[in-house]
Amino acid sequence: MKRFILSKQELITFILVLIVCITLPVKNNINSLSMILLGAFAAIVLIFKKQIDFKILRKFIPLILFYIVCLISVFYSENQDLALKMIGRLVPFLTLPIIFSILPPLKKERYPSLMKFFIGSMVIVCVFSHTLVLIKLFNNNDSLYNIFNSHYSYLSLSEDTIGMHSTYYAYLIILAVMFVVHFLFSERRWKYRILYFLLLGYFTFFVFHLSARLPIAVLFLFYNIALVYYFVKQKKVLKGVLFLLLLYIITSLVIYNVRITRYRFQQLVGFTYSDGTHYDDGKDKIFQWKAGASANKNVVFGNGIGDANQSIFNSYNNSGLHTYAERKYNAHNQYIQTFVGMGVIGLITLLFIFYYYLRLFYQQKHLIGFTFLLLTTILYLTESYLERHNGIVTLVFIICLFVVQNSNTLKELDRD
Repeated sequence: MKRFILSKQELITFILVLIVCITLPVKNNINSLSMILLGAFAAIVLIFKKQIDFKILRKFIPLILFYIVCLISVFYSENQDLALKMIGRLVPFLTLPIIFSILPPLKKERYPSLMKFFIGSMVIVCVFSHTLVLIKLFNNNDSLYNIFNSHYSYLSLSEDTIGMHSTYYAYLIILAVMFVVHFLFSERRWKYRILYFLLLGYFTFFVFHLSARLPIAVLFLFYNIALVYYFVKQKKVLKGVLFLLLLYIITSLVIYNVRITRYRFQQLVGFTYSDGTHYDDGKDKIFQWKAGASANKNVVFGNGIGDANQSIFNSYNNSGLHTYAERKYNAHNQYIQTFVGMGVIGLITLLFIFYYYLRLFYQQKHLIGFTFLLLTTILYLTESYLERHNGIVTLVFIICLFVVQNSNTLKELDRD
């Protein structure tokens, strides 16, 4: 058995990492099981090989440090049950770095395969969600024209179909879009280029249909960055300008015609519906952030990871945001959420993760990794992504995967 495992360890690692990849958008327990299998195999490899790649492990210090700070905050949390639940949810910050430091390096050609399988899994999940809302629409004897109202968009398209909030769903789709663009820019065969364009069109439409505002803005920003980078590199600036104009026209048309998305953007600056209901989401979001930040009672160490949300709920009530407290909204800003739970120390360790890996990916010219983290820092402004399994695993798993990928590439270059 030992001989078989060691001879097939790279292939088994690839299969298990692939399973984690394709289960990112499915139910938490399935993805958790896939990570348990990956961890179990890493334990077997460690028993047989009795070695850890400490050069790789050192590159994961920012992730492990963040987990240690979270762990320390458990001791001064009043709600110990919730604190332990949160520390269990955040355990990928510790386990995944160790796992990736034990497992054998994947072959260079495995990484494009992982990206393509992830793209495929996202296509399947998106089609599944669209199929369910279409069935719901036809069962309600509703017109296809109404596919863009709230009954078939936003949370109805996300939580009601795969049990994932629209912002997390959009986060994974943006990652898939980045992979598609990566392949598109390097592809020379037109039949595959057409396929990639179709995939981009569908994924982009789906994000608009989800009506998650900041992910839409982030996706738009990514397309701008990608187009500018590509056409400047190709020295075709005029062509790039034309593509940018086309992007702006298409985006404007889509936002205008996907009604729920148009209304949600209008709500940012103040919008009154025909029934008299008024929304002013921009101002409300600022009030929410102020109330969230004021929930912190210990600037240095925070209130404790187990008490962060209850402190935020109490602060909402003190600030007159009773509806937010009743619905038990978190801070809807990961930086504020971390500040309330773990104070300035926790916030610094979180920011250090972004600083360290943005710098690392920039130095190693890993454009996907750098862009992924850059966009993540923006997305964290309106959602507490580290409160849910999907947000935690996506961040940590992708960082670990890209760090190992680049480390293995550099090793191969050294050997050459």
